[in-house]
Amino acid sequence: MFARCIFCHAQLPENQSLEHLRRGRKVAFDPERGRLWTICAACSRWNLAPIEERWEALEELEWLSTDRARLLSRTDNIALLRAEDLEVVRVGRAGLTEEAWWRYGRDLLRRRKQSYLLQGAEVAAMVVAAVASGGALVGWAGQGVFVEIARWRRFGRVAIRGRSECPRCGSLSMEVKFRHADRLLLVPGGEHGEVALLHTCSRCGSRPESGHLLAGVQAERVLRRILAYRHFHGASEGRIRAATSAIEHAGSVEALTRRVAEQRLPLGALRKKRRTEAIALEIAVNDEVERRLLRLELAELERRWREEEEIAAIADRELSFAPGLDRLLGRTREGGEGAPTG
Repeated sequence: MFARCIFCHAQLPENQSLEHLRRGRKVAFDPERGRLWTICAACSRWNLAPIEERWEALEELEWLSTDRARLLSRTDNIALLRAEDLEVVRVGRAGLTEEAWWRYGRDLLRRRKQSYLLQGAEVAAMVVAAVASGGALVGWAGQGVFVEIARWRRFGRVAIRGRSECPRCGSLSMEVKFRHADRLLLVPGGEHGEVALLHTCSRCGSRPESGHLLAGVQAERVLRRILAYRHFHGASEGRIRAATSAIEHAGSVEALTRRVAEQRLPLGALRKKRRTEAIALEIAVNDEVERRLLRLELAELERRWREEEEIAAIADRELSFAPGLDRLLGRTREGGEGAPTG
């Protein structure tokens, strides 16, 4: 593989993630057509790998993107993934359920593992304290003290603090602590799947048309914090699979968000009685934020891919006499049968 970009001659840095493609921290591949590029960080041009050096790297990239990479975003044609020190552009579309799992499933499992480790550390500390005190401190075992400390250090105690006017009495002050966040009402906030949060006014109570309404980016930010706080313990793999299937059944993350908001449930009722939907909602609101942040980068990547694909198609046709080309393309397609395809 090239050590330098063939366009600007900049050094292509080495990565630690791929055995058969050491050069490049950003790579692109198309398992269906057997294409492989290293993307130069200096000029953003795509360096097409020689045919004879592709197939081992293509198989390795397909395994990496399926088993170890985290999906950042995608369009109809390409997906942008992160795997350790590598950024990967995969040509071909993943299914909605697979996409949600790539993005958030592993993070929720990581939270669950972390919670178990903290609980184990608490039990160990309890045993040591009990031995030292003759059993006087056994009562706090299993109370989740270590988990609560970790959660407090990450989020604090206040979910919302700011100024919002109540339309009924004109009250401006608003502060909601996490322990009271279950009282917030989740309601529809717009025509495109947005949500809003309604907080009962502390002055005029729960009378009609009273309360502080959080909408738009503010509601989204608060909802993300509250859901992450409530789901600090993570979720089981079965629960995550059920949540991603709920997104698939709804048709899109926007449709799932809209459907949950239309039920006008307090967050507490959603968390306690419909936990799967609560997990799916966390996935959905985070998905929308990430999509907005990555939309511009993906548009540029897709434009560049279309240009480079035309060049690669011409180059591969010119080299179609090369020994093993048909075998190369066949092996990469076989290797991708178990992976998400477009």
